[in-house]
Amino acid sequence: MRLDPFLSRRALIAALAASACGRKRATRYPGWLFVASGAEKEIAVADLSSFRRVATIPLPCAPDQLFHSNDRVYAICHDARTLLDIDPSNFSLKGEIALAGKPVVARLQPQRSALVATEDANALLRVDLANRRVEEHLALAGPPADLDVNGPLAAVTIPSKNAIVRIDADVEKIAGSTDVGVPCMALRFRRDGRTILAGAVAAREIVALDSQSGQLLTRMGLPVSPSKFCFSPDGGEMFVTGSGADVIAIVRPFQNDVEETILAGRTPDAMAVLEPRNLLFVSNPGSGDLTILDIQTRGVTASVHVGEAAGEVMVTPDSEYVLVMERRSGSVSVVRVATVLSRRNRTSSPPSPLLTVFATAADARSAVIVPYAQNS
Repeated sequence: MRLDPFLSRRALIAALAASACGRKRATRYPGWLFVASGAEKEIAVADLSSFRRVATIPLPCAPDQLFHSNDRVYAICHDARTLLDIDPSNFSLKGEIALAGKPVVARLQPQRSALVATEDANALLRVDLANRRVEEHLALAGPPADLDVNGPLAAVTIPSKNAIVRIDADVEKIAGSTDVGVPCMALRFRRDGRTILAGAVAAREIVALDSQSGQLLTRMGLPVSPSKFCFSPDGGEMFVTGSGADVIAIVRPFQNDVEETILAGRTPDAMAVLEPRNLLFVSNPGSGDLTILDIQTRGVTASVHVGEAAGEVMVTPDSEYVLVMERRSGSVSVVRVATVLSRRNRTSSPPSPLLTVFATAADARSAVIVPYAQNS
């Protein structure tokens, strides 16, 4: 761990003590935000109890994606063909796992394992995270674009082959491959695991497959090139954003149809759902705004200016705050949910939902939230 120059060790201890004393007031979230910097070989750490950057974790390579499992944070480094094991309790690098090929995406599995799709070597790997070793290696027919896992089955898109490949989640064999006629990128399982939904960017459609047989069920035309998916709390709706129009397409995955499209600010992009409140938060990089939609009424609850190049959207586990990452600078805008709700309930002269903005790391690629309880 490296403390940032503007924060001494004494100041960090004081900040942590102050945050512990302040938790009873529930004015901040008791946890850490880890941010991967594509510009530097490091991860920035921010304290969400005070909304400020407090430390830097030096790494041997630039991280591209972070994910959190039990008491660890993991980072995949594409160019270095490496998966890094990071201990959030003391902000230190604990180990490295060499990968066959350049990792594109990783998904967690039970029992401290993960599936990692790699290009260059074109393979799907099953990684034992606890013991830092690759347990299984399954060759793919081409470079993978996305990966998802649901119970005993995994699925991978291979755009160069117009293929969606279904794979045993233990990475022992390929269950089947479907040529869907168009290149697909993003892919997700329906909540019950019975349908695979994949986004065909050029064709502007969602392709639905039966996950057991691989049979093509339907093609759903869209007004946008699908790139990002987000599900409603009950899994009955899938929100889709992409280039082509300033709208969100609402897909009904159990009916295999597009219910409607709704306006969602300029260039809707990353999304996050606030489950207890039935709200959808959508970043608008074209205008630097965060658009907040009521899922039930389909209406815009609020629009908050959060800065240029608004990117990833995260909700704190206590559902009290929404964090919006500005990718270029790494600044994080903090939106208070209670204020958003007061606007929805039309109280007189509600204050702005934007609580504060704090810096993390330039060229922010990915971020995870880790509660204090999981790194003590």
